[in-house]
Amino acid sequence: MHEIISISASHRTNHVLTQFYNCQEEQLRDLDFENEPGVFLNPVVDRISKTVSYKPRALLWDAKTGNGALGAHQYSSTKDFFYGSENQRPKELLSQTSVKVIQTHEPTPKSEYQTALDTNNPAPPLSDQNSKYWSDYSKLIFGAPNLNTLDRWYHDPNNPSAPDFENLHQTYFDSYEVGFQEFATNYCSEFFDEKLRTQLEMCDELQGINLLSEIDNGWGGFSSSMLSNIRDELPKTDVMTWGFNQDDALSLGQPIHSTKTKFQKLCSKIRSTLSLVQESNLFFPIYSDPQLPLWTFAGRTCMLFDAVNACGSNRESEHRYTFNQMIGKITSGEPQRNIVSTLDIQGLDLSFYSRIPTYKGSSQKTYSHLSILRGKENQVADSFSINTYPWRPSDTIPEQFRSITNYKTNLAVTERPRDVFRHWEAMVSRYFRYDTDREELKEELGRLAETYEEGWYDDFDSGDDV
Repeated sequence: MHEIISISASHRTNHVLTQFYNCQEEQLRDLDFENEPGVFLNPVVDRISKTVSYKPRALLWDAKTGNGALGAHQYSSTKDFFYGSENQRPKELLSQTSVKVIQTHEPTPKSEYQTALDTNNPAPPLSDQNSKYWSDYSKLIFGAPNLNTLDRWYHDPNNPSAPDFENLHQTYFDSYEVGFQEFATNYCSEFFDEKLRTQLEMCDELQGINLLSEIDNGWGGFSSSMLSNIRDELPKTDVMTWGFNQDDALSLGQPIHSTKTKFQKLCSKIRSTLSLVQESNLFFPIYSDPQLPLWTFAGRTCMLFDAVNACGSNRESEHRYTFNQMIGKITSGEPQRNIVSTLDIQGLDLSFYSRIPTYKGSSQKTYSHLSILRGKENQVADSFSINTYPWRPSDTIPEQFRSITNYKTNLAVTERPRDVFRHWEAMVSRYFRYDTDREELKEELGRLAETYEEGWYDDFDSGDDV
């Protein structure tokens, strides 16, 4: 078995991973399924009842209360926890007058969809209004071994990307430095010794790790610190990092210092990207469209995430491509160019880098490309394509994406990252005057820009101080 573990760091990316595992659950219902479920799901056999249950090979990070109505021990056999108000105290505790229930925070009401699943009743249709939390529509059980929480940071439903420190509305999880120190200081040892190690022990032969994270806030620094430590622990493990980018002053064509918040977001994005690109085998820069609610956004992004991961879970070995093989095909044997800047599904552009203005003199060189074809009607036979089974979307996927099961995904490594890194290099030179890592950032950005350059460019003024 070649297992894949997925790690998600942020509320947004938890929505994406929830949709992905819901689709994995959907494939269990297909008697003729073409995937190997054990790649993403850990099968647990009950020899007495002769049944098999599946648990996700996943580790999710969120802020406090970010899990919505889902409790870490809600579906376990322990009687130490219950979820709800005082008048919903379970029968086991009603007769125990000495037991005092401590309410840690206001409970989040369970969604109608989740209530229907728990009671085995027909589930109501989902919408952006009744799926604010990823746990509102999760079909697999994420329990204590899967869930990780920022103990001092609270989820803000109005701004899910910026958890609030101690719910005081004064300090937010919105910078690279805050996130990096939070993981390194408070969670590193516990995460590796308990959570990640437990997942690794349930794998026969680890194929690779998916790391999903927002990168222009505290989660970018948090995941950078995490990945650096993963590299120390598992130096030979292939890692695909999915970086979720919000719009910034550069992508919007606004002055860099238009607002302090936008400038800080761009600073965090630069530092997170450099760290994650350096430590990853492949880096996918995904655009976090602010016009799409999280549920719809996750359903759309799942089409891309599922297509790439489907290649590594095909039941037939001749049609299976491991992470290592995928990395080789996408980069064409040039591992230093590991940013997949073209992310296209049926003409739908999911790449953030395509939103960055072209830097002076840039061409549009394509270094390597790969098409993933889902469904037999799309199959072709060439070295630039991978044929895999059709998508089996869950009923939790929005209808406009659920109706598409056979589709083509285009991935490419292009010269586009040069535009991004040259713009960032000029910005660091101009605005990072008192940052201690200024010269280091300029050097690294210049090096990466050269990696994606084709031919000769006259960029002598690109890094001048102004």
